[in-house]
Amino acid sequence: MRTRSWKLAIVLFDEVELLDVAGPLQVFSTAGRQWNWRPFKALTVAEKPGPIATRGQLAIRAEHAFDSCPAAELLLVPGGYGARRALEHQATLDFVARAGAAAELVLAVGNGALLLAKAGLTAGARLSVPKEADETLAELDPSAHGTSEPALLASGKLLSAAVSGLATTLALTAISRLLGAKQAVQTASTLGLDFEDYGRIEIVTGPPKSS
Repeated sequence: MRTRSWKLAIVLFDEVELLDVAGPLQVFSTAGRQWNWRPFKALTVAEKPGPIATRGQLAIRAEHAFDSCPAAELLLVPGGYGARRALEHQATLDFVARAGAAAELVLAVGNGALLLAKAGLTAGARLSVPKEADETLAELDPSAHGTSEPALLASGKLLSAAVSGLATTLALTAISRLLGAKQAVQTASTLGLDFEDYGRIEIVTGPPKSS
């Protein structure tokens, strides 16, 4: 049984979607509480340490800079309007490419999938993205297949959710994969959620089906 925590790097940028960060962080920080064990250690990271403005009018603090963030086994790339702006920010793209290539699991919410694509992490992958992001994804990576239905997809080590409301589901799915379904259900129950309901959401694995 694993005894050390997985490091979870959460990428931050101006105008990031607050729920994309706060939802998964609450889920990951709740896991393991009944054992008095912290399976996940969150690392908030941006171009430089300090407060980051969110779309929810609340600032989040980045504790690490891209060039000094410890290596992480998990990467979370949130979305929001800021993710589209970050497509033009080379330091963000370089970190996502580097951290994503080394991570065991890469999670993307909403427009966060676009950052994965531009960072070169989505070759042949199926990704759940907002409807308005389909064309942009195709431009960034013609080999990737983007869809808003189903709204939650697993493609290799990439887990993606099309909308912010499924950010907690995405995190619970990651917990189920790493710690087992029983721990995911326990975590969901602690938060007043029902992971069995989430299980009814279609999760597709593998490359796109040929037409």
